Amino acid sequence: MLPRMARLSLTQRSQVVFAIASAAAMAAVLAGPWMQAERRAMDSQRAVWREAAIGWGRQPDAGDGSVRLISGNGEEAAGGDPFVLAALEQFQRMPEQFDFDRLTTDSPARLLYARALRGDELNRARSGLRVSLGTPEGDWKSQPLEGVVVMERAGGELARQIALDRVSLALSGGAAWVALLVVVRTLVMRGYLRAVRRLRDVADKVRAGDTLARSTLRTGDELQELGEAFNAMVEALESAQARVESINRSLDLKVGELSEANVGLFESNKLKSEFLANVSHELRTPLNSILGFADLLSELARNDANADPKRMRYISHIQTSGRGLLEMINELLDMAKIEAGRMEVAVGSVSVAEVLEGIGAIMRPLAESKGASVVVERPDELPTIETDPGKLQQILYNFMSNAIKFSPEGGVVRLVAAPGTRDGKPAVRLSVVDQGPGIPADMQQAVFEKFRQVDASHTKRHGGTGLGLAICRELAHMLGAGVGLHSVAGKGSTFWVEVPVQFAARALQPLMSGRAD
Repeated sequence: MLPRMARLSLTQRSQVVFAIASAAAMAAVLAGPWMQAERRAMDSQRAVWREAAIGWGRQPDAGDGSVRLISGNGEEAAGGDPFVLAALEQFQRMPEQFDFDRLTTDSPARLLYARALRGDELNRARSGLRVSLGTPEGDWKSQPLEGVVVMERAGGELARQIALDRVSLALSGGAAWVALLVVVRTLVMRGYLRAVRRLRDVADKVRAGDTLARSTLRTGDELQELGEAFNAMVEALESAQARVESINRSLDLKVGELSEANVGLFESNKLKSEFLANVSHELRTPLNSILGFADLLSELARNDANADPKRMRYISHIQTSGRGLLEMINELLDMAKIEAGRMEVAVGSVSVAEVLEGIGAIMRPLAESKGASVVVERPDELPTIETDPGKLQQILYNFMSNAIKFSPEGGVVRLVAAPGTRDGKPAVRLSVVDQGPGIPADMQQAVFEKFRQVDASHTKRHGGTGLGLAICRELAHMLGAGVGLHSVAGKGSTFWVEVPVQFAARALQPLMSGRAD
């Protein structure tokens, strides 16, 4: 029932519920008259029985078998007749009642009537004397029950009359119920449903995009208030839509301006990268000449026994400053190449042990000049990896240079290799561990950004462009590797690069898209 009701519309459900409720109310109203139909018929028949009982009392020898005289007041007197037994029990329980009747439901129906005999009424009836069987008078109910007079006649006519009364009552109630449904449905259809449908039509127009549609209900009740509230909602919606359209137009203009500015920035950045690449390349040529002549002067000064010590010191300063300048130019050139997309990857089979030993041999003289030492730690068995050896060496060279630069005198810089995994695939992790001042936690992510240094003040102890770690991150990204660090302030730092054993070419990304590190 409930699933079927759920498939009906609200109007249909309302009509079904009203029909059921009105039918229940009509049945409750007709229940009383339905029960009273038999009671009224029996009351009228009781008057007939009493007249018949009076007549029998005057002439008790009817002799047609329809009247029985029963003596006694117990089950033996009833002789198994349920009606007689019920009458005796009723008379004993209610002494003021002097007669009892019933219409049987068997076929054919029978009308039964019992008149109580108290005191000497039974003996007088037996002796043929006159007995008054009308309404008892005096102290009749206090006398003992001696017997009953039972009268019987056919009850088919009375049963038919009761049935006809009930059928008439049911037809009248059904007709009234149907008329009520018709009237209520007509009123609802003309009033409530018509107004609701008009509201629905307005809502459909608004949903279709016609924001000028309005409700014109003038019913003077809650439906009119609902229509007015709907109109206010549509007006607010129209106002909000106008504001949104205005904002969208403004956003379109801003997006266009930003697109143009972005294109300009992209072109400017491209020109900047190309300019840096060209300038850096052009700067290296004269700088290499300066360093070459400085080395020649240094060699001549070393071979001259009478050389002025100041000359040796000045030449050393020229060499140191020139090499630092050359290193910065190389970093700028590398970053410019990366940004311009000119950096290429040459993948080949690389022995990790050879890379570690080569970096260790290159960096030991620099570490010794700082009073530090370099230690290489690696397991006996390391896999051969597919990568660009030059770029991997450049990453490790930058890590080692920073570690030596920040290590205290007498410190140890460790170059450690260990097997690992990257994205669930075999890899080798190469770590550089120093004993320097460490990096604060809030700066550990920033050090891999361009031109970012832990000490960026004008009075910083260590020079540099701040591009070394940024270049390491970009190179690692090109190799399909990852870089990271672990550091505790005052306890040194560990920089690592994790290189996959099998090289996987990086997928090209659309222009202007973000790139994960």
